[in-house]
Order: sequence, then structure tokens, then C-alpha cells
Amino acid sequence: MASESWRSDWVTEKCQIATALARGKAGGSYSEAAILVCAALSALSAEVWPGRNIDRARFIELLVRLSPTPNIPMTISVPLLVRHIELTSSKSSAKLLRDAFLPFSAARAVTGQDVDKSEDEVLSINSDLTAKDIRKYSYACLLYEEVRSAYAHEYKPGAKAESWPMTMSEGQPVSYVNRLLSPGVPEIGRLIHFHIAWLAKLAGDIAVSIDTHRATLPRQAPASWWIDGAT
Repeated sequence: MASESWRSDWVTEKCQIATALARGKAGGSYSEAAILVCAALSALSAEVWPGRNIDRARFIELLVRLSPTPNIPMTISVPLLVRHIELTSSKSSAKLLRDAFLPFSAARAVTGQDVDKSEDEVLSINSDLTAKDIRKYSYACLLYEEVRSAYAHEYKPGAKAESWPMTMSEGQPVSYVNRLLSPGVPEIGRLIHFHIAWLAKLAGDIAVSIDTHRATLPRQAPASWWIDGAT
């Protein structure tokens, strides 16, 4: 009979390999480590909510519904949200968030703990935004789009992410890399970096959660996913 904790054991093994790869073992790098951890998360989400054409929604749902610390995957990347609003909507609306949450030089190296906020905190500053729009800039969604999907289809992180950290600060889910937005344009933007240590812990914690509630698997897809605005 298979161990009741086989998922946890399997994910732990894969995350140990990923951690070694991130440290350069066997010629590995951040890329290989991120691909492996995200593949494990994708496998878990497919077991919980089997089906086709729902990969993005269920991956994100897994992080926000089955993580023992869902507030972290739900956290909103304020630098990336502000930049999006500046480019697509209202500069004055973006300024509200920038003044409230980013009151320092764009050249400063920051971690998620320094600048990122909950959905409610963002809405308290700008109530014109919708939950659906804000959640596109959650850690859960950015991890899927800028790391998992980008590496799977483009062999590199997406346009909003970076594969190396600008800080060696430990214990952080994410940090930001300062980057000139365009050649010859002296405007600094920030790219998100997901730390492998946090991704590995997240995957391991979710595997334990699934093993604990295995009797309820698989689950029926919800009428509305969290990424689409569900409560």
C-alpha cells in the first residue's frame, strides 16, 4: 500500500533536487529549479481539480486555497500593479498607490515585505480598482504567468520577472530587481524575483495539506475561481 504521505514525500524529494540545482549542482541554475518546483505545483493542482483548459485558474487556486499561509500567495505586487496602471489607465490613480506604498527612490533595493500589500490595503487607497484586476498582480498569478508559464513556453522568465535576486536577504518570498525600463531612458522599474527557498516550502506545505485532506479529492471545479474574483 502506498504511504498516506506519498505526495509530501514526492514533493520533498523534488524540492531538494530543485534547491541543489539553484545552488549550481549538476550544472543547474535558478531556471531548472523554478521549472521543477512549478511542475510539482502544477501536478498537485491537476490532481485536486482535474480537467482541461483550467491550468492557470487551478494553479492559482491551489496556492490561495490549500496553502497554510494563503495571505502570502494572495499578496499584491505593488510595484508591478502601479506600473500597469501607469501604462494602461490613470497616472493619477497610480500616483495614489505610489505615494502610499512606494515613498522612496526607485533605485532602492526592496523586498516584498517592504512594498507589497494585501488586496484590502490596496483597495483602501484606490477603491476604483476591482478584485479581478488587482489579483492579476498577486504572487500566485505572477508565479504562474511570469515563471511557470514563461519558462515552459519561452525558456526564460516573463517580462515582469527576473531569475536572479538583487538582495541576499533570507526568508523572503519575493524581492525586486531594479532595471532600466528602456535603453537610453533613465527610468527605473522593478522586476519580481521569487526565491526558490520560499517556493520549495510552499510546495511542501501544500503537499502536506493535500495529504491531510486526501479523502476529499478530487474536487469539482468551482463556479468561479479566485483569480476571477471569487471570495
